Amino acid sequence: MTGAPSPAPPPPDEVDPMSALLNRLEEDHRRLTQIMGLLEGLLDRFHDGEEPDYELLAELLEYMTDYADQVHHPSEDLIFEQLLAKTDQGQEVLRRLMLQHQALAQLNRRFRESLEGIVHEEVLPRDEVEIQGRELLATLRSHMLLEDNEGFPLAAELLSAEDWAQIEMRAPAAEDPVFGHADPVRFRTIYAQLKNELEP
Repeated sequence: MTGAPSPAPPPPDEVDPMSALLNRLEEDHRRLTQIMGLLEGLLDRFHDGEEPDYELLAELLEYMTDYADQVHHPSEDLIFEQLLAKTDQGQEVLRRLMLQHQALAQLNRRFRESLEGIVHEEVLPRDEVEIQGRELLATLRSHMLLEDNEGFPLAAELLSAEDWAQIEMRAPAAEDPVFGHADPVRFRTIYAQLKNELEP
């Protein structure tokens, strides 16, 4: 006896908006994890009294601030706002994640401004600069973990295809400058040069 035929696969150009957006955000997290590992290694050397290339480091921090503020966090906020309007589940977590976006922007800018101050030969306490960098990395790690473990799964479970289509239409689109195509030569060079500083 022959069973019912399986449904036909979607056309190749028909992309599930939920999968597309969540995949992009999760890929952003993987890339940010790489950058955080690089920054942590440079902070370890800074702690030991070595001098990284502060100008390149400040430029990489500028990327993190601009991309997060203009693309990554606004996309996540659209998802969290849709969830807040749709369900009572996870309200505290969702609001906390959105507030953390604001806090991360401030931490990132503060650390970047300190690095730029060093570039311009301002006298800044080394321990204070290191504390700023460590606080940024710790906050960003815990934030992404909360999104990956609670925020994103809640969105995948509760938002409808129509919800995702609306979010996708409103979400900002931009290539990741470090690993994408916006300015691959400049930003990949920055990443590679800073990574080379960690080579033994």
